[in-house]
Amino acid sequence: MPAALALALALAAADPRAQLSALEARRRAEETAARLLAQQERSVLDTLGEAETALTTARAELRRVEAERAEASAGLAHAREVEAGARARLRARLAELRPRLAARARMGPAGELRLLLASASLADLVKRSYLMDRILSRDAGLLADAQAAAREGEAARAERAREAARLDALAGEAVERRTQAEARREERETLLTALRSARGFHERAAREAATQARRLADFVATLPPPRVGSALPGGFAARRGRLPAPTVGAIAVGFGRIVNPKFNTVTVQNGLDIAARAGAPVRSVAPGRVVHAGWFKGYGNLVIVEHGEGYHTLFAHLGAMQTAMGEVVDAGAVLGTVGDSGSLKGPYLYFELRERGRPVDPRPWLAP
Repeated sequence: MPAALALALALAAADPRAQLSALEARRRAEETAARLLAQQERSVLDTLGEAETALTTARAELRRVEAERAEASAGLAHAREVEAGARARLRARLAELRPRLAARARMGPAGELRLLLASASLADLVKRSYLMDRILSRDAGLLADAQAAAREGEAARAERAREAARLDALAGEAVERRTQAEARREERETLLTALRSARGFHERAAREAATQARRLADFVATLPPPRVGSALPGGFAARRGRLPAPTVGAIAVGFGRIVNPKFNTVTVQNGLDIAARAGAPVRSVAPGRVVHAGWFKGYGNLVIVEHGEGYHTLFAHLGAMQTAMGEVVDAGAVLGTVGDSGSLKGPYLYFELRERGRPVDPRPWLAP
């Protein structure tokens, strides 16, 4: 029992007001779930899928806005650097020009003419004229560069203002997107809470899950037959008892008939529930070919790998898929990550092993 739940029960037992509050929270969750389902005939799994799609969309929008914010922040930092560089260059050029401009001011309008007339000879005149032209040319270059630096500074200042305004706008949008994502998450959690706490919703979800399990079996039966020469060296059957675990975690629910302790309902489990942290890598247990990688109602993001000899492994409720249909994978290849897509239980990995379409208990096949 989670510590938070144990604490809540203890408080409820000790304080009637806490018990009333817990019952009120449960009632609100069930009412919200009923409103989400709208009609009694509406599919629980469809409603959950829509809530997940809305949550995924909201999170994707939040990631987009955050990426734009990072880009705008980088653009703002760059604009500031350009502006600071332009200002430094302008100060340097003015510092170089200032002494000569002051000297010219002291010489007066006819200062250059007097300097040339003071030449001792024609050669001296030519030399003075040449040096004066060089000085004037360099000063003109410094002045042009100073003007360019001033223009760059102004442009960078304008760009900085634009990026700052864009960053402010994106900050407001990010808050809005985060609020939307949180609302979608709350909606999904409310539905899941009702499914776990209300017998009627739980039984409907169990019936739909059984229907989807049959549809999954039919789907596996329609998968393309193994390619000629695709059998593993020594055969897949020879790997019984030596397969690596598909992810790091303990087996939370085993293969076969499962009795729900709260509602005393019986379901048939065709695979293993492996308790693993969200985002943990999920790996292929043997070489094979990916024959499905996509959404499957009731199983979320589902990857199926064909290993030859009629054997398939199935990995469900993935948070992200990192493979594609038709891809040939080695043992240990990452197929995706642990997630809670299509899950009524939160993040975990659902793992199946099928022999010619028939589910078999994966545990005897896994290495100790």
